[in-house]
Amino acid sequence: MQKIKVFLVDDTPTLTRCLEKVLNKATNIMVAGNAIFTAANQKVIQENVPDIVIINLSSNEKRGAELVGMITKEFIALKVIVLSTHDDFNSISAMLKSGVKGYLLADVKHSELNKAINKVMQDETYIQNTVAGKFINGYQKENHVKAINNLSPREVEIIRLIAKEHTSADIGKMLFISEHTVETHRKNIWRKAGVKSIVGLLNFAREHQLI
Repeated sequence: MQKIKVFLVDDTPTLTRCLEKVLNKATNIMVAGNAIFTAANQKVIQENVPDIVIINLSSNEKRGAELVGMITKEFIALKVIVLSTHDDFNSISAMLKSGVKGYLLADVKHSELNKAINKVMQDETYIQNTVAGKFINGYQKENHVKAINNLSPREVEIIRLIAKEHTSADIGKMLFISEHTVETHRKNIWRKAGVKSIVGLLNFAREHQLI
């Protein structure tokens, strides 16, 4: 069985040795090499031919972010897992958007680290269980805000009137605009909300707490 080759980047030699010892115990994982941030450049990584690079951001966050950017740009097939002290949505989201495939806290249990390596190797994205809930909640809130901000105040007003079963003619009279203008707003609302029917629009409005 071909082993997964892992390359470690960390400015903390003690932790590096500990991780190396633990990972080499796994039957399908081997540590191909390690480096501190100042030495972890394109050539060093290329020479070790790893499948996955694990970067401990907590020991050098700035260098770590720079290294993540370099790897995801220069080595498209190479997968990156980061270890961090941050468990908030913005930190996780920023790393995932940069191309990271795995996000774990620095004190992650070794069994979950092994699980993350195997999942990432299968081209899955892995977020540590204890922080996954925060990320999902943050993702939902971000999308909620985007959806609401995508609509103009007038469009939100019209959605609420549609929900009260007013016709376009009724809405035009209530808002002192033409029926044609109301119809234009309705088309824009349909497009922005990504719906095709009144039922879909009402579901969207309820989901985003517009009604």
